[in-house]
Amino acid sequence: MSTPQLYRGVWPQNVSRLAKFAVRFIDGKWELTVLYEAAAGLKYLAVEGGGADLVGRINDVKTALGEHAGGAFYINEYRHVIVPVAATSASGSGSHYYYAGLLEGDLSFEFEGRPLTTRPVGLNGAALVAGERWVGPRPGIPYVLAAGGGDIYYESPALTDDDPPAVRPFMTRRVQLSKILGDKASVAKAVRPVANQRGHQGGRFYVNEHGAMFTPVEAGDGNGLDYIYCGQLDRSAWFPAPTVS
Repeated sequence: MSTPQLYRGVWPQNVSRLAKFAVRFIDGKWELTVLYEAAAGLKYLAVEGGGADLVGRINDVKTALGEHAGGAFYINEYRHVIVPVAATSASGSGSHYYYAGLLEGDLSFEFEGRPLTTRPVGLNGAALVAGERWVGPRPGIPYVLAAGGGDIYYESPALTDDDPPAVRPFMTRRVQLSKILGDKASVAKAVRPVANQRGHQGGRFYVNEHGAMFTPVEAGDGNGLDYIYCGQLDRSAWFPAPTVS
């Protein structure tokens, strides 16, 4: 394959194991998997029914950069597949993230004989309504609703403007939606679904490959976290898709 390129969009750093997909070696072959919280304290490793091409692309990125095959990967709201690869300490970043092409079609998992989907649907297959519990797998890209509930931002290691880009060691960048859009009405449209669930204190939320937004909240018994569906991303009031090659 050609030399993998650093990804110019969000690098999902410091997220839980439930917030990412992974390629794992199972029963003699590489498989796409996701760790699913079936109930509080009960996790299930779901295996995807196909995806050999995607597995190959992810492993190609890893091996082209001197890493072992397998490991975590992410799919963002633009359906870009991004793969973290361990970086040297000199970069100031634990991993660098590389582009591995587009997701074609949907990933298909199963749990106890029923489909397990990252689409915003309930256990009965009905579409979720904002404010309902998110019951599906949780991989997604982290964003932050700013305190006060008036803006959305993300932070990632800073890259140069070169083509291809390089990492600027020990430097991060914060990208604010308000500065991208430059329009108060559009920003208000973007933040409203998340602010309706998180309130003015703000906080982290996730966006997945279907444009579904969900956010962690205190579980009802106080012993963990639940995730609440916020609604669907409005692509007319969002960050533009990063340039990829």
